Amino acid sequence: MTTEESSSIENLWQEIEELVLGLAQLARTEISSQTFYSELLDRAVRGMSAQGGVLWVTDTAGNLEVLQQRGAFPETSGGGPLNERELEQHRQLLREALHEQRPATIEPQGRWSKQHQGVNPLHDNLILCPVAIEAHPSPQVGLLEIIHQRPRSFSAQEGYVRFISALCEISEDFCQQSQLQKLRELEALWEQFERFSEHVHLHLNTEQTAFIIANEGRILIDCDRLSVLQRTGKTFQLIAASGVEGIEGRSETVQRLQALVTAILSLNRPYWIMEADEKYPPQIAAPLHAYLDLAGSRSLMIFPLSHIIQETSDDSAESHNQVDTSQLTVGAIVMEQFHEVPSSHTVLERALAVSRHGGTALYNSLQFESFPFFPLLKHWSYSPLRKKQLTGRKLLTAALVLAVISAVLILTPADFKIEGTGSLQPVDQQNVFATADGVVDQILVRQGEQVAADSTLITLRDSDLELESSRVRGEIQTTLKRLAVIQAARLGLNPTDANALQEANRLTAEQEELNERLKSLNEQATLLKNQQETLTLKSPIKGEVLTWDLQEKLLARPVQRGQRLLTVADLKGPWVLKMEVPDSEIGHVLAAQRESKAPLPVTFLLLTDPDQTYRGTIEKIAATAEPDADGKPVVQITVKLDRETIRGLRPGASVLPQIDCGTRSLGYVWLRRLFETVQREVFFF
Repeated sequence: MTTEESSSIENLWQEIEELVLGLAQLARTEISSQTFYSELLDRAVRGMSAQGGVLWVTDTAGNLEVLQQRGAFPETSGGGPLNERELEQHRQLLREALHEQRPATIEPQGRWSKQHQGVNPLHDNLILCPVAIEAHPSPQVGLLEIIHQRPRSFSAQEGYVRFISALCEISEDFCQQSQLQKLRELEALWEQFERFSEHVHLHLNTEQTAFIIANEGRILIDCDRLSVLQRTGKTFQLIAASGVEGIEGRSETVQRLQALVTAILSLNRPYWIMEADEKYPPQIAAPLHAYLDLAGSRSLMIFPLSHIIQETSDDSAESHNQVDTSQLTVGAIVMEQFHEVPSSHTVLERALAVSRHGGTALYNSLQFESFPFFPLLKHWSYSPLRKKQLTGRKLLTAALVLAVISAVLILTPADFKIEGTGSLQPVDQQNVFATADGVVDQILVRQGEQVAADSTLITLRDSDLELESSRVRGEIQTTLKRLAVIQAARLGLNPTDANALQEANRLTAEQEELNERLKSLNEQATLLKNQQETLTLKSPIKGEVLTWDLQEKLLARPVQRGQRLLTVADLKGPWVLKMEVPDSEIGHVLAAQRESKAPLPVTFLLLTDPDQTYRGTIEKIAATAEPDADGKPVVQITVKLDRETIRGLRPGASVLPQIDCGTRSLGYVWLRRLFETVQREVFFF
């Protein structure tokens, strides 16, 4: 061997050694598996000056697929694509190499051994070597296939095999390093999860629990912002957000977020992953874009906070994508990202863990705070008196104090009054309604003007009615003219002429027909005139116009039949107080009315004159309850007044009335609502 050949071989082995050592150092760094295996294949092909190489892996069904490929591809390059038989022989050779789990060189048209069926269909040598492939949850075995020309010596071929084997052994170190890194990340995640689990179940206060879910959960999920919403009926209310001390419920951003979560979770899905540029149904797209326009989030994930109310045995992965009816939704969390972050399975699992533990913690705090007398018990738990030791003398003193207080509350009489709401109204008051569809043509009165009975207030105009009246009048004129022509023609006929007699009979028949038509047209004209008269609205009573700014509200405006236009009232006549009492309170009034021989007295204050107290008596109580403006059932009561004693009477003036229902014990007057609540909620009567 010459000196130049020795130097060339030494340089070659030095280059190969550098390739192996470089890959070994690369395996100990934190790089992705795709980058590592790309480097492994590049170094293998470059170190051997091979024609090409392929890194094969098996899928879940056991079929071979390409993970990385460089240079010539064995099944399509070289002498041309392989036929089906050669392709099957090549794949069989690869499966046998995976089964043998050791490196080997396969010559052209060669086999692994005489007992194997796989054949190398190429005109070049193949080096097949098993290689560890990093995968989750544990590494799998792949196959590295190198295509190269047949070497000149057997020792060179063995050197190639050792070189490829060394590279593949480094892959095992990379897999171990990756697994170790994942275990470290898992340990750190477990510590974060354990910390979150401990903190979220630490308190039974709803605000503190929501604050912990928002801030500790954001760290665990690793998102930009995490918001917590509490379910109230069919809507959701924001109660905490990461990095925020308080929530301003009137904020437009808060209201839009609440509307978005309410709309999305009403569709009854386990969770939502939403992007700003994706398309969604209209009922979701509108609130989503309305919120994103203000919040500026690039993506968000919405998870319900649920509490398990029934244990289930189905723990499969498919159960995450199905709605579980054994869970009670108490709220929701919203995870937001303000920059581009690729979604991953790890983030989803963390968010699901936060929603599960957060839902149970929030449910427990809500249940605890729903106990009767919770504010009193909470105050007592922090009271210094609770920590003091109570002796027998102190207990006796406390019992005597309670007995004295109870006796005072039971034996002391007090006035029992039922409160309500009401307004002052004149007895003679009438509303004026539109008698037909039309347009307001004239308004002849203004607010505060005195009007007499049957005086004209408003005139309406109906263009269709005017057009019909003109048509009928025109037809009447046409018919009258035709009758005059017929009458003149009949007078000019010769009574002795037979043709004239026949013409006279025809004219007589036409005259009778026109008379009937004229009669019908006159009746139509009368009806149209009556309808036009109804367009003139008159005052039903003598009084004063109460409606404000009639010209601005009604003039030249279209109105419909039955629409209230204005109100007229006799302010100089008698007045009454129209009072509304809640349906739950009317029983006390009726009971007091039955016991009293005289009408029950009523005292009231005018909101415009709260220093003066006025009196009246109940005149009439409605037999049925009706819903008020808020939908709550109330009973109408009419109170008789002496208008001479009341100053500054104004129609509709608000008052605060009280009905005197006799005397009861002081304890009942003060605590009757508590007694009634206990009766209704505890004893159900």
